[in-house]
Amino acid sequence: MDRALLIDVLPDRQGAAGRDLGLGGMGFSLGGAIGPVLAGQVVGLTGGYGLVWVMAILIALVATVAIVPVKKVK
Repeated sequence: MDRALLIDVLPDRQGAAGRDLGLGGMGFSLGGAIGPVLAGQVVGLTGGYGLVWVMAILIALVATVAIVPVKKVK
């Protein structure tokens, strides 16, 4: 669903679509690559998963607020 929305809201489908899709793909992939590393560090420093869950909830709330301005696709 996220990738479909990304494709629908590309600003320039003809000229810079490859670059925009590449940046979007990098954004989708970085979370899965960096998340476990950061979570491991947090667990190592705090000795538990409590802060990891708090961070995950905060990130989800920020993502929710960030998607709200996308009302509809042209």
